[in-house]
Parts: sequence; structure tokens; C-alpha cells
Amino acid sequence: MLKHRVPFENEEITLEQVRAAMPSNEEMGIIARIFQALSDPTRCKIILALTRHELRVTDLATVVGSSTSSVSHHLKGLRDIRLVKFRREGNTIFYSIDDDHVGNLFIEVICHLDHVQNNLPDHHLPEFKPD
Repeated sequence: MLKHRVPFENEEITLEQVRAAMPSNEEMGIIARIFQALSDPTRCKIILALTRHELRVTDLATVVGSSTSSVSHHLKGLRDIRLVKFRREGNTIFYSIDDDHVGNLFIEVICHLDHVQNNLPDHHLPEFKPD
């Protein structure tokens, strides 16, 4: 279960609590692989397009301005780390984001970009309440 959250500035927290809340080394490796996958602009375009609607490889290639071969290659890597998934309808394969968390990553990045580009003030995330 998720044990990680961003503490508010006014919380008293010890270094031990910070360390205990850190993801395991295995989880950190997965996190790093996700950010590594997202470091490619074409993959970001693919995921962002898939947050809007499920699409075929040929449609994705048109949207992101890349070849179908290149998009297929990127989709395989994104599937391997479960950022995207597919469904088959007859001979046609449709791709979509794996779940809403993937879309939320992009929403947060876009909001951050808006803050940076427009010098908007910081705001806190809503407090995480574990199940």
C-alpha cells in the first residue's frame, strides 16, 4: 500500500519518518524507469494524446507527427512499464492510458508548467488520506 505523501510545511516530522516514508529500492527503480520513459517528447505526446481518447497506432502516428514504426516501438516500451494498455476489436488494436494515474501525472506537470511560465504562487496538494 501507498505509504508515501508530501508533508505540509507546518508538520513536525523527523528524519526517521522521512526515511520510513521513502519507497523501497525496488519501487525507486520503477519510479526512475517511469520518469526515464517520460523523458522522451514523442512518448509524452503519445501519452497525452491517449489521455484524450483511445487511438490506433496509425492515428497516434498522425497526431504526434512520427512514423507508425516509431510509435509502435514507443508503445511497446510504454506497455512494458504499464503506462499504456491496448484492446483488440477484430483486427484493430486500440491503445489507451493504463489508468487515471497516468493522466494525472500529466495534469500535474501541465499545472506546474503553468505555474512556472506565469509565475503563479505555490499551492499545496490536498492532504493524502490513506485507506
